[in-house]
Amino acid sequence: MVAYSEFTRQQVLTGREPKMNTMRKMPHAVVKISSTSHARLREIAKAEQRPMGEIVNDLIERYELEQFWKRAHDAVERLRSDPVAWNDYREEALMLQGGSMDGLDDEPPYYTPEEEEEILAEHARSQGG
Repeated sequence: MVAYSEFTRQQVLTGREPKMNTMRKMPHAVVKISSTSHARLREIAKAEQRPMGEIVNDLIERYELEQFWKRAHDAVERLRSDPVAWNDYREEALMLQGGSMDGLDDEPPYYTPEEEEEILAEHARSQGG
């Protein structure tokens, strides 16, 4: 349900009734959190002018992404802890390095050395350097 103050503000700005947010049409689930976390979530939602559910969904996605990268990092660390496996991995990576350039060794470069220098200088200027 839209609060009266929100309804009147949106009605004045648009000249029509406010649309119900899509989050309000989704099935609801109750999640118990501390009153402190709920207050913080409410403040964030108010500041961003977004429903609390959207913020929770964003946080879940962020958490899942962080966990993905943590697992990837942990897997690389496990690989590094095994010198034989790490060496095999490095050898395979070196073997694949430059594979996309296969057959183009005799092709002339796309830019001349002077053009490359000019491109790099322009890039440095655009970066404030």
